[in-house]
Amino acid sequence: MTTRIQRPASFVMFATLLCLIVPATSFAAEQDRHVQVGTAGELDVALKQIQHRRESGDSAAVVIRFRPGTIRLRSPLVINQSMVGEGLMFEAIEQSKTSFSGAVQLTPHRKEGRYWVYQVPETETLNQSPTVLLVNQKLRRSARHPNVGYFRIEAAHKDRRSGFRFRAGDIPTDVNPQDDPCQLVFLHDWSSSRLPVREIDHDNRQLRTVGPIGCSASHYAIDHFEKQPRYYLEGHRAFADLAGEWIYDAERRQVLVVAGSEKEAPSIELPILEQLITTAGPNASPIENVVFRGVRFTGTSFPKTPGGLAGAQATMHEPRDGNGDRLTKNRPMLSAAIHLEQANQIHFEHCTFAGLGNTALWIGGRCNDCVVSDCQFQDIGGNGINLGENNDRRVDEDTWYRAAPQQVPTNNRIENCKIRHCGQVLSGSVAIWAALNRRLQIADNEISDCPYTGISLGWIWNPTPSPAKENVISGNRISRVMQVLSDGGGIYTLGNQPGSVLRNNVITNVPLNAGRAESNGMFLDEGTSGFEITGNTFRRIAKSPLRFHRAGQNSAHHNYWELETDRTPPVRYNNTPEKNVLLSENEVLPRQPRIFLIGNSLTWDTRPPLLDDYVDWHVDCGKSLQFIHDRPADPCVASSRHWPIALAQLQYDVLSVQPHYGTSLDEDVEAISAWMKMQPAATLVLHSGWARSETVESEYASKVSDMMTHNVAYLDALKSRLQERFPDRMIRETHCTDALHRIDQDIRSARAPLSDLEQLYRDAIHMTDGEGRFLMHNLMRKAIGQPFSEEGFDLAKRRPDLHRYLLRVIGEVGAE
Repeated sequence: MTTRIQRPASFVMFATLLCLIVPATSFAAEQDRHVQVGTAGELDVALKQIQHRRESGDSAAVVIRFRPGTIRLRSPLVINQSMVGEGLMFEAIEQSKTSFSGAVQLTPHRKEGRYWVYQVPETETLNQSPTVLLVNQKLRRSARHPNVGYFRIEAAHKDRRSGFRFRAGDIPTDVNPQDDPCQLVFLHDWSSSRLPVREIDHDNRQLRTVGPIGCSASHYAIDHFEKQPRYYLEGHRAFADLAGEWIYDAERRQVLVVAGSEKEAPSIELPILEQLITTAGPNASPIENVVFRGVRFTGTSFPKTPGGLAGAQATMHEPRDGNGDRLTKNRPMLSAAIHLEQANQIHFEHCTFAGLGNTALWIGGRCNDCVVSDCQFQDIGGNGINLGENNDRRVDEDTWYRAAPQQVPTNNRIENCKIRHCGQVLSGSVAIWAALNRRLQIADNEISDCPYTGISLGWIWNPTPSPAKENVISGNRISRVMQVLSDGGGIYTLGNQPGSVLRNNVITNVPLNAGRAESNGMFLDEGTSGFEITGNTFRRIAKSPLRFHRAGQNSAHHNYWELETDRTPPVRYNNTPEKNVLLSENEVLPRQPRIFLIGNSLTWDTRPPLLDDYVDWHVDCGKSLQFIHDRPADPCVASSRHWPIALAQLQYDVLSVQPHYGTSLDEDVEAISAWMKMQPAATLVLHSGWARSETVESEYASKVSDMMTHNVAYLDALKSRLQERFPDRMIRETHCTDALHRIDQDIRSARAPLSDLEQLYRDAIHMTDGEGRFLMHNLMRKAIGQPFSEEGFDLAKRRPDLHRYLLRVIGEVGAE
């Protein structure tokens, strides 16, 4: 469902004025309400002028327009109603070309060995080592070990809190937190803790932290959910082994970034501010009629306390002091880059939130009729969006929602937004967290690649009546959530919310829980009541599409779900009477085939996104299978799914692998065998790739079979060795090398509508976007067992003769 955006009425008057731009920071005339700025200083001057006009009695709406560039804030911009008047708009002249940043740009000091060295200016106060940087505008945590995946503890200490025994070989022997500080990131079922490491005893394989691991409640003990839970380490110099990884030298106030093959130093920005924009405070007058359009928000820090933090659900946490003791009696939520309270008719349109160390946007308590539309959220340390508030605030010595239910946030909307890669620092984060709301609409958004739940709605763990009601979550596409933690889902609900609807959402790729508790398509948790669940589609959900836990009365009808096995129940009831859930006319979908491709740019030249069914890939340019197996952390194609995670999370029907130069037969056999063991039911496709255009025939004529070469001898030897190890497995080939040999022979005898084989190449080794990729894409389809396809190519219209010829080659090569 899409709802038409209605902007604050005050801005209707500007429909004919938006084309006007004032080339200075003052208003051109009394009747002109536009001002253009391009720096933080100009913005400050403009806001002071606006404030002066308000104080003089001029309350008319104003538009501040921003030239392209970065406005580096030295303190948060505080918006109050006396500034807003009848309306205030912040608009980028070019969408996403103006950034509000809380980070300082660091200048490369020099290159020292394998590091680029950046000096932090003395003017910047750093009480602790930073948790995040922006490396070429992308959010990056400090160097991590291991680079991909996690370790599992061997056993918790007797107190189940102070530390654990680690497995032999997991932590390098040169890691000493007394010489170079590092942090433990510990994963509980639905949360994570980030704590300084106090000591590591390598002889006895013991690690101890500053303060206890986990929140104070008993169920956060190290081994409560699992006996061998997961963890990883961050920040030590010994962990910096990938280009772009960084560490901080506190003594010298230097950031050290691992150099790669780049000739120039990468752009490094150090986030300083936690907040970019906020409102005046809980006792101030509500603000109304503010619009942000086309602005990019970036460069906030992760709020770090001396003793780290123990995380709970959805970024709630217990901050610790330097001794590891709690700093608060309650559990605050992570701060947000933009945090609004008591705000009405606030609009964010076509904005970008990227490279933020904490939560991106918080439309908090007593906010009504606010809209976030067509915005993008990516690389976020905490939650993507918060809506509403938790239960801490008191009114007349009682919880706010009981004493003043009229204060519940009402009629807010999140629509047509894309939220990816939230929870990059605190894994227990969600894409959209909505506590107690009334008539909230979350519609037509895309949510993907998040460590925990996609959308969380509700914040009372029982069916007690509350102001929460008539909320609608509809038309969202939620994929690859629950990628790190467990006990959540694409959509998660709590409490009694009568008249609420979960409708027409598509939820896919929720993996098997890594912890003890299930992860599901939708997890309808404690007290969930009053929901209609209808028209939703579920695919590749490792456990049940729906799970109810201590839930009340709900209905689920006309939903469509693919079940992982014939033993997977579509609905699981945990302490919920089945009679509480009215099921009707739901349908089981046939299983959609799944394909995974591993290789380099010659795999990418087969156009994996155009294949049928469900397709994932791990593509690293110019790399061999041995390299990809040993160093999977940083594939060149950004849409790649890291193979250690993908192959562990999902069972595929087809596994394609592409040998490449630089490996021996033994090395390729070992790497491919390891992947085949992870995917015991998958058909293996050997994608032969192809030689450089100038060596196609010389390689094909070669009889070398022990080193990777694009010839029949090597591919036959590889297939034979693998078949010996896996005699019951189907192994097929793309025959790309055979196809190019056949075409070259036809060219030489004038039987092909080409004058030279190089006409299929766009450079020394890659295929042209048209005929070359058309050929390789359909050879891949043939090997996988998919029908021939023209989609994405115009060859039939552009070169019908070549089109007919290549179809014949595709049909004939590899034929039995």
